[in-house]
Amino acid sequence: MSHRQEHESREWDVHIGGQVVQAVSPVPRATWAQVLAADPGAMAFHMPEWLDCICTVGGWQDASRLYLNGEGRQLVLPMVRRPARPGGLAVQSSFPPGWGTGGILAPGGVHPHEVDMVLADLLSDGALRTSLRPAFTTAEAWPGSAPGVVSVPRTIHVLDLDGGMDVLWTKRWSRNTRARLRSAERKAERAGLVIDSGDSPELVADFYELYLRWLERRARERHLPPAVVRNRGKRAEPLAKFQAVAASLPGVCRILVATLDGEPVAGTIVLLYGSVCVYWRGFSDMRTAGPLRVNQLLQLRSVEQACDVGCRYYEMGESGGVASLERFKANLGGRERRITEYRLERLPLTRVQDQLDRIRGAVEARLTIRRS
Repeated sequence: MSHRQEHESREWDVHIGGQVVQAVSPVPRATWAQVLAADPGAMAFHMPEWLDCICTVGGWQDASRLYLNGEGRQLVLPMVRRPARPGGLAVQSSFPPGWGTGGILAPGGVHPHEVDMVLADLLSDGALRTSLRPAFTTAEAWPGSAPGVVSVPRTIHVLDLDGGMDVLWTKRWSRNTRARLRSAERKAERAGLVIDSGDSPELVADFYELYLRWLERRARERHLPPAVVRNRGKRAEPLAKFQAVAASLPGVCRILVATLDGEPVAGTIVLLYGSVCVYWRGFSDMRTAGPLRVNQLLQLRSVEQACDVGCRYYEMGESGGVASLERFKANLGGRERRITEYRLERLPLTRVQDQLDRIRGAVEARLTIRRS
């Protein structure tokens, strides 16, 4: 069921290079489905159901755009818009932080000149800020920089699944990686670890319990007030977010939860669509999961599922500069991929946000020193 906020459709012309491209927003769902199916780099994030989840949970509106050129070629830009307050300017994103990557969908994949056209249209828009985070599958079509656009470099890790599990075991995974994964399987069997997979409300609840425990550990490690960290974490990742994704994307959203003696000790969420499986979220109770290598085992099971449905890539997302997380992904065969976030701003919001982040980091560092 769609829970998106309905608002009036609008149409306009985009004039670029002597050509006129027709634009419509929001995108008719039937057209979206056709373009989605025809783009080989499409991911779960690009599904209209995913946009519906963002609108339902975050209070955004559907601001997706359809572009139709004179040759009949259709482009879809999945995008959401935060309604502007009276007298203010709107903020729009493809997609907001915590909601994955967006970018442009097109039959056979988007072309560089089409990216230029969409950027030109967005630059002429009246939004306070428009942010775009294209998927790694389309990175080559996007420019390293563009006039009037703030470019923010980002790094993700991607595991190549071409050839399936046989190729991973025999050629792509190192001897050390194979040894760690086999050790994880043996430890799990001896300990009586149970792994459940699906999208049930019970699995969502178990996964969220692990997230809350992770927040508590994070607070202890940083010597920060647990209540503050917990409340901030619940605002950033509300339970309703995971409930909506699991309910709206059955078969695409797969939750894996490992339990020991009936107690959840680790969990992951992967999103399987088209040629890409996305490792979206993962949390664990390291006191138990660490010695048993449960996180490695869940990654192995997720990769197996991805190979079973024919995915070519296992996208592990960003690591936020956390060295241990980067090593974890690299040890599993993930290779760095450079992507870029593009921000079209009427005010220098990125510079202000960077300054605020530095101040907050300094404050947290001082609190940590005082409490240690």
